[in-house]
Amino acid sequence: MTGEGLNTQAINFAKEGYCLFEEVLTSKEIETIRHEVDRAIATLPEKQIIYRDGKNQEVDARPEYMTEPHPKSAFWLDVCRHSRILDTVESLLGPDLILIMSHLIVKLPEDGLPVAWHQDNTYWHSVNGTDVVTVWLAIDDTDVANGCMQVIPCTHEGYPEMKKVKTGKDDLLGLTVEVTEEMLASAIPLEMKAGCLSIHDSFVLHGSEANTSGRRRAAYTMRYANANTVTIDTQEHWVPVYLVGGKGGANNKDYIDARPGCTVPVISS
Repeated sequence: MTGEGLNTQAINFAKEGYCLFEEVLTSKEIETIRHEVDRAIATLPEKQIIYRDGKNQEVDARPEYMTEPHPKSAFWLDVCRHSRILDTVESLLGPDLILIMSHLIVKLPEDGLPVAWHQDNTYWHSVNGTDVVTVWLAIDDTDVANGCMQVIPCTHEGYPEMKKVKTGKDDLLGLTVEVTEEMLASAIPLEMKAGCLSIHDSFVLHGSEANTSGRRRAAYTMRYANANTVTIDTQEHWVPVYLVGGKGGANNKDYIDARPGCTVPVISS
């Protein structure tokens, strides 16, 4: 699955800004997740409110835009607090973990939107701190042909907040950052089998091309932070924050306890 030069060692995450973990979920678990993805696509509304071009706007519903399913669905929250997924995050951030966001991004065959080069953290005004990562769980096999994610290693160094500019194109975010030819030359496609996942630093540059293949490309992104070094302004944050491991840090009282064994009510949509 992994190609030459890909980082699969947690010890190298701080330098590289990303790491791959193979065979985290079983084929049976992935089949169950795919069933829920199909259900989510089948029940999409006609319109969705998304953050694009630097503002909230109403757009025609697309399966790339299925943001924050976990507060409304016990199933997706359970994926976010799956023990083997949390083990991978703990290997990078430590045991005190909060879940701050999630996003189902499904690129349909021959119709999947590209995602321009961007950083994650600079979109999150309510997040204070840099020990934040995105887990990218492959629900389908993903490769260059169907628009796999690509990263530019080491671009998180110093946590630069790069200026956003409009793409002027039909893509997921409508915004991008200026990337040099040297950066592009070092970009790495993260080709993965379903059930594998990658984790990237919230400041590392990443993006993906359109899906022009005859195969779907579905992924679930889950955002976690170190509860001791990162705080979330829950008055400004658009979804609840969940404590999923260890202790909640200074803002513990503002987080919902979703650690193993806790029953968590879902929010009505």
